[in-house]
Amino acid sequence: MMADWLVVLLATAGGVGSLVVCTRRLLARRHYRASEVTLVCPRTGTPARCRLVADGRTGELVEITRCSLAPDGVPTCEQDCVKLLNLGIRLAPVDPARRGEHAGARDAGDAGARDVGAGGPPGHPAP
Repeated sequence: MMADWLVVLLATAGGVGSLVVCTRRLLARRHYRASEVTLVCPRTGTPARCRLVADGRTGELVEITRCSLAPDGVPTCEQDCVKLLNLGIRLAPVDPARRGEHAGARDAGDAGARDVGAGGPPGHPAP
């Protein structure tokens, strides 16, 4: 008889625990911002159109959810570009007409940035 209550108690605790985890994950996702940018892939050296997801609170880039270089659009690489951008390394494609210009250059993923989330574009660390 005591074992029946124990099973019900454990099942209820597991259900409540999973509900708490799911709710926290959904609430955390509300603070993410996505923007479409063109950047140079550090692995291939070719320009790519990507969707960057940044933490709206800290401005730190979290991941790339879409990449034009991936066959199906979903990146399968280690996302070295996100690591480099968070370190402040610029990956903006070089425009041949502006090759010699350095003053007023935009930050890493800002070249062609278009915010697709609520709020402004994700803040990138200054180099």
